[in-house]
Amino acid sequence: MKTNSKYSNLVKLALFIIVVELIGSLSAFFAGDIKKIYNNLRLPPLSPPDFVFGIVWPLLYLLIGISGFMLLRSSLGKRSDKLSAFILYSVQLIVNFIWSIVFFNLNRYWLGLLLIVILDLLVLACLIQFFKISKIASILFYPYFAWILFATYLTFGVALLN
Repeated sequence: MKTNSKYSNLVKLALFIIVVELIGSLSAFFAGDIKKIYNNLRLPPLSPPDFVFGIVWPLLYLLIGISGFMLLRSSLGKRSDKLSAFILYSVQLIVNFIWSIVFFNLNRYWLGLLLIVILDLLVLACLIQFFKISKIASILFYPYFAWILFATYLTFGVALLN
């Protein structure tokens, strides 16, 4: 029975990771030629070269997927806390998905700034809520939070300069 349980957990983990990576990939697809658009923008200081995003985002999506699995697997926390955590998890994924499309495809930089500030607040709420259920799930969101705070700075800079 333990082998079956381990297999089931591996399948669930893989599904979380695949779904989150797919959400990121679909967002990038609908955002258009991100690399071309990014390289044609006036960028603020400290803007990384375009290839960095292609390395960072898949890693962040991996951590986000693992975090979701850790929430599901945790036996800690009240049921209402777990429900709140999954609602926050889902909403931040939706806002994350929309941001790239608004910013790159629609060239709506100020609206993109509003969305990423909302995303910042959602991810901060996730960090706090996840901690009640799974400290590991919360910790796995720290790199994501740090990156989107940096992305908020970049978004603000692009909105000002373009």
